[in-house]
Amino acid sequence: MTAKYAISSVALALTLLAFFLWRTFVGSKNSTARPPDISRWRSEVETPKPKIFPCQTTHARIFPKRHGFAYSYLQCGFPIVPSGAKHSGIEFPSGEDQTLGRWWLRVRAEDYLERGGSAFGFYWKLRTYLRAQHVEDSEWEYAYLVTAPRFFGYAFNPVSFWYIYDREHELKKMILEVNNTFGEKRMYLLDGSSPSSPPRSSDSERTSGSEGQGSQVPVRAKSKFTDVWMKDFHVSPFNSRKGSYALKAQNPFPSVDYANPMIDNTITLKSSKDHGKLVARLYSTGKAIDSDHLGLLGTMRFILSWWWVGLVTFPRIIREAFKIFFKRKLHVWFRPEVLTSSVGRLPTSAEITLYKVFRNYLRKLVEEAEIDFNITFKASIPNVPTDMICPIHVPGRNRPRKNMEIRVLTPAFYSRLIHYTYTSEAIDRECVFTDERNRTLWMCRPQLLPLLLSERSSIRLKDQDTPSVRRSLLDELRWWLLKKSRCPPADPAYSVTPQSSAVNVDDIRARPYSELDRYVRGFFGQQYACEYRRTVTKLFLAQRFCFGFPEIVGLVDLRIDGRFFFDPMPEGCGNDN
Repeated sequence: MTAKYAISSVALALTLLAFFLWRTFVGSKNSTARPPDISRWRSEVETPKPKIFPCQTTHARIFPKRHGFAYSYLQCGFPIVPSGAKHSGIEFPSGEDQTLGRWWLRVRAEDYLERGGSAFGFYWKLRTYLRAQHVEDSEWEYAYLVTAPRFFGYAFNPVSFWYIYDREHELKKMILEVNNTFGEKRMYLLDGSSPSSPPRSSDSERTSGSEGQGSQVPVRAKSKFTDVWMKDFHVSPFNSRKGSYALKAQNPFPSVDYANPMIDNTITLKSSKDHGKLVARLYSTGKAIDSDHLGLLGTMRFILSWWWVGLVTFPRIIREAFKIFFKRKLHVWFRPEVLTSSVGRLPTSAEITLYKVFRNYLRKLVEEAEIDFNITFKASIPNVPTDMICPIHVPGRNRPRKNMEIRVLTPAFYSRLIHYTYTSEAIDRECVFTDERNRTLWMCRPQLLPLLLSERSSIRLKDQDTPSVRRSLLDELRWWLLKKSRCPPADPAYSVTPQSSAVNVDDIRARPYSELDRYVRGFFGQQYACEYRRTVTKLFLAQRFCFGFPEIVGLVDLRIDGRFFFDPMPEGCGNDN
């Protein structure tokens, strides 16, 4: 037994030694392969240190029914320091701050601000966002992010606080990054120009006063940040998207070397009539912890004390929602689609496939239009930059040029688009003639659509105008199944027209191939034929028979031989050529 233990110990030591030698070799190899004229830079401005903040959060609902709860909550703070690399006078991200923290308690850049761009790191993502909000680089120097970290890889983060400081260490701005349980997010950029004025309610005053005993923070003129802003993001099903927020935030670092930083942020939700509805507060319950000074035993003690907090955050939210719904009987507001100021949920694999088809379909429409279009296309797909879709330049051709912006608000647009036979109908129902709360697409100058979707578009051309595509009988049967399976998309959350139980409206129009189908079946879209047909058919069957859940169709596909329906073998893609 002792010999086996000794052999195992030696093997483990040799494995670790080999790993570190390999890392050293790879690192030296990469460093030698790096061009010699690339220089890294980092701001020399002194910043606060990373801290761990044991906290408590409280929610006090005041109107229309009283309800409250409180639970422990863990927050971590990380300085976001300007850094990067320079080559031939051009600055670009170094990627050194893609992750911050220790292996057991860290944050990742990909989880914050706009989707994607994790390779840029925290600082460059923050700088890009602030520039998009018309904030000059000279207006700020660094930031301090207070957020719920990933504990062993898991985190649920309802709200993160970005404290934006200038070179003199003055708190100039704050960003409140709000996430809901549907995977959507909204970044509120605040400059402190509007003084906070919470509703004058004895309940809110008593709540704030009783909770204030948890933190003893010196109150000074520059230690508070207050602001008021309009609400435009759906967070709770028991509150509408109307109203406003008021923030009172304690500056955790009145000075860069402040010895006792504390978190103390109070957010008050007001109705559109300026009545206080809810007071939420996050405040420190103890002294901030420096992870560098924990040591091995201190780290183990800390992990045993806090590992479970992040895991139970979401179940706690669900539990309180059940209490509010069943005991307080509050009205439930269905989730509206996000506005242009918010960030939609992450796309599914099917929606990513449909995005690729739609992007090239849109590009073909622009090439075949009778006038030149410059379309700015924002896809709502992570790591996909804004696309400029323009026709190919033809020397000597002078035609009128129109500018248009098309912005997909949520990836759900792609999975709803395929249900419509005509592209113009899809845009009408998903963008132009629908309730704002149902809108999955936004576009400027929609009056230009008839010019883009004219009779000259390539999707409407006759078959003899383009090279023919040969398909096998089996492929034609698969396409026939797709056409017969087409059905209307799921009803929107908010009905555009009044519903009557005495009237039943059915769409009796024939279901030909849609314009998107015809593009994929044609010469220019044949590269997507197999994947598109499989994806669309699965979504149609899910809508018809599986309550809109394509995962159920996928399970059935695994249980039976679905080769006829879904082309599970890669060779099936070779038939459409």
